[in-house]
Amino acid sequence: MTNSECIEIIKSFIKEKAKEREHILHSFFEDIKIEITNIRSFFPGLSALDEVTFLHLYNVAAKEFQSVNPIEIDPSTSLTKKDFKTWLTEDRKKQLQYDYINRYLTYLSKRGRSEKVVDEIKISSEKILSKLGDPKSERPFYVKGLVVGSVQSGKTGNFNAVINRAIDSGYSLIIVLSGIMEDLRSQTQMRIEEDVIGEGSLDISKDNKGDKGVGSVRKFGEQGDQSVRQVFSITSYKSDFKKSVKDTDFSLNNKNILVCKKNTGVLKNLLIWLSDYLNENKEKHDIPFLIVDDEADNASLNNLGKKGVDYASKINGHIRALLNLFTRKTYLGYTATPFANVLQDRNGLSALRWPVSYRLNGQTVDKDFGQVNNIFPDDFIELLNPPSNYIGAKQIFETVLNDALKIPLVEIVNDAIAEFPSHTLKDDGTERATVRNDNFPVKLPRSLEEATQCFVLSIALRLSRIADMTDSGFLNPHHTMLVHISRFIPWQNKTKDLLGIYIQKLEEDINNDLPNNKKLIYGTLEKTWNRYYATIVQNIRAYLPEGYSDEFLVSKTFSEVKGHLIDAVKGIEIKAVNSETGDKLQYVKDSSGNGKKIIAVGGNRLSRGFTLEGLTINYFIRNTNYSDTLLQMGRWFGYRPGYLDCCKVFTTFDAVQKFDSTTRAIEELEAEFIKLKRLNKTPQDFVLRVRKHPGTLKITRPSILKNTKVVNWSYQDQLVQSTRFKVNDADRINQSWEAFRAFINTHHSQITYDDRFFRLDLSFIQLIEFLNLPNTFTEFEIPSIIRFIELCAEKNKLKNWTIAIKANGEGGTLNANQTGLTVNLGLSVRSGPKPESATYFREQFITRGIFSASGKSANIVSSGSDFDLLLSDEVKRKAIADFRLERSEYFRGKDIPDFAQKALNVTIPEKVYREIMPDDHGLLVVYLMDLKAIFREEMQDSEMDNMVIKNGIKTDIPLIGYAIGFPPISPDPGGEYVHGDYDLDDEEGEDEWDEILETNED
Repeated sequence: MTNSECIEIIKSFIKEKAKEREHILHSFFEDIKIEITNIRSFFPGLSALDEVTFLHLYNVAAKEFQSVNPIEIDPSTSLTKKDFKTWLTEDRKKQLQYDYINRYLTYLSKRGRSEKVVDEIKISSEKILSKLGDPKSERPFYVKGLVVGSVQSGKTGNFNAVINRAIDSGYSLIIVLSGIMEDLRSQTQMRIEEDVIGEGSLDISKDNKGDKGVGSVRKFGEQGDQSVRQVFSITSYKSDFKKSVKDTDFSLNNKNILVCKKNTGVLKNLLIWLSDYLNENKEKHDIPFLIVDDEADNASLNNLGKKGVDYASKINGHIRALLNLFTRKTYLGYTATPFANVLQDRNGLSALRWPVSYRLNGQTVDKDFGQVNNIFPDDFIELLNPPSNYIGAKQIFETVLNDALKIPLVEIVNDAIAEFPSHTLKDDGTERATVRNDNFPVKLPRSLEEATQCFVLSIALRLSRIADMTDSGFLNPHHTMLVHISRFIPWQNKTKDLLGIYIQKLEEDINNDLPNNKKLIYGTLEKTWNRYYATIVQNIRAYLPEGYSDEFLVSKTFSEVKGHLIDAVKGIEIKAVNSETGDKLQYVKDSSGNGKKIIAVGGNRLSRGFTLEGLTINYFIRNTNYSDTLLQMGRWFGYRPGYLDCCKVFTTFDAVQKFDSTTRAIEELEAEFIKLKRLNKTPQDFVLRVRKHPGTLKITRPSILKNTKVVNWSYQDQLVQSTRFKVNDADRINQSWEAFRAFINTHHSQITYDDRFFRLDLSFIQLIEFLNLPNTFTEFEIPSIIRFIELCAEKNKLKNWTIAIKANGEGGTLNANQTGLTVNLGLSVRSGPKPESATYFREQFITRGIFSASGKSANIVSSGSDFDLLLSDEVKRKAIADFRLERSEYFRGKDIPDFAQKALNVTIPEKVYREIMPDDHGLLVVYLMDLKAIFREEMQDSEMDNMVIKNGIKTDIPLIGYAIGFPPISPDPGGEYVHGDYDLDDEEGEDEWDEILETNED
């Protein structure tokens, strides 16, 4: 019996004993160790172990259980078209085969996946299958769906589950479209072989083949269970669907799965082969056909649709022509950023044929095809939720709804522009945009050298933990650093060369210098450790979200890590992953089980989909517009068992602001999706909300919108807050306060007081006057908000407003004679960032004078009940009761024993009140924030004290923030924005396409 099998036995024992305990204390694991030690002779495999090996395996099993057991995952949510009825009834479920899906789920469990995660994959994949076309239907069908999941969160695991279910249910041809790069296609092929087929390439360095992945659980076909048909793939790790492949003996009588790039040559080959395979006098195949389109927002969409129904971009046209070759077909897209997908054109059916030219026996052949109308997800959209051990944008960047403490992984890069500039000087002294042949970089920025030192330290730290992780399925032996500096290939290649020189010098110094000499390399690395790692390694557990435990994150000091530096720096490979070098990322272990150490310098090839194994250091300074592409570049999102505290993201201040903006918009739209589900809305309703969300123009690729003259926008049913403030400008702070006081004094006689708030009821005209007062806000679009209020008033909506000034904050006291109000007021407390907090927030505060109401979430609202002002007591009670009931049902669905009590403990969010406000009345809550707390005056923070003195800040006056509650309004009075209002220049350059499989092959 292998060690991993022994660990699974021990974990099963722990799991059963844990069911007998209401609470799992640390002493539980000591008790279980004694108990299983006394009876291990009854367990096959465990009895043969020596004492040392057994105790090691027990410790690994206990830590894995402690790390996996707390993981939570919410069920997926879906929107379906009106009057949707599934074919997958209870009776049909009983008739289905479950060979492929059960084999896959067993395999996931054996790999140490959390039981809750495996259960959710089981449930969500069945939910998705139920919305696909019925493969046994005798009627033609065309079903279109979209699955949305977070970047690097496990979407591949879900779509492999769906593929396994599709095979079981009767789909006989499945084509997986896996992005536009061969690297990603090859990686996807390997995953399909492992998770679906059960055989294929074992070691790509030796090019040997055999059983793998699910094939180790159960084999199908002639070499296994002959009652189950084996699925075949004629694509391989080395070969896409090109001419040499399509000329092989490939029969549609088999169950087939192909993994292909979204490439004109590849798709053209497929079209020609599948059309040639049609029987005489038949126009379409009648076998059930499934396309699974990974990265469905990339290359698949029709960017020419605005020209008219007869126009299609090449990839989109080929996909639609492929679908049209079948009578029964389903298109299923997967993406992390669905905005382009739902903003794409919904083409009608073109009367024109889709032309294709190719070479046959030296002659040009012209052929044309029919097309389906579009690949818009009319039928359903499924939203997958990541498990609690996933680290994504919400755990790192600014959010509004997510209240988790941000993990301080981000380091701000300020010195890279000289070596990687976006503009340079002409001979006449004027500026021009840089081009690929400009001589950059000349040397490495200091920040990139420090990032490289961090990579070596991260390897050493992970090596120091190997003793605790040996035999654990959590151990990832590979180490990767991503350097994403430019789309220009010559710049990538020069960076690779400079990094090679630097790593060589680093290795020589580590091997030759005395470890105790603090003036040489070991002293330098100790300083780097103290700056970047000492605090986070010591305190990482404090930052982990609820439901995330990692018992392998053992705290280490530099002294404990130092002895591993020689091994850490040895054998680091530097690769420029682009079409010129031909460098590939191949993660294979050596004969001793050691993994690769790779610094990957890249551009577009590493921007989407591709998984970088053991990724710890990210040097990401590439300039990019506000776009959904930004999150796709975040290869650092994902799962980091045993090494989360090793990770660092070196990036620019500008990039972090864009990540913040994108994260907030996506978070709000996900919440909107869940609300629409609750209201039984359709994919079309989600489309309307995405189109009208003010953030959409900032997060969607310009190519999707560039032919649209105007885009609708709306603030209806939203909470809009000022969350960033300029705090190093004393004049702005003073002017804001004086203007506020003057406004209050003007309306003094209308103000009422109720212990919580000073209340002022106004017309929308007076509210607009208030919004136009001087303020200290940054990134708060007052003109847009005012215009929306005006549009609402034209429709007799939001004509009445209430300004509510929070009066019972926990900060210092503002005397009535300072405010002009009737009684003293307690200031709201929002503390400035501590020196040890996330580097980005501290950096922007100290050097740029920008205060973000962050740390956990970008939220200045003190309590959800701040937005109950416009409601009667009876209405409030009902709203609270409805919310408690909904939460109680949610917790009961997750099998939480004390679900009712847990529901009572949930904080009531503001939307519970705001969403039942009358649509003729808006609410603006004013928070007067204590500047003493913002500048941490009582904390002896010298940097903040210097800011106050240097900028002449008066901390006895408040900083003013707004939170504006817009109720739901129907019909939506949202306005139109002309594209010129935003920076919508195309993304810098076209995507770097991989090997084009020319169609003029003979």
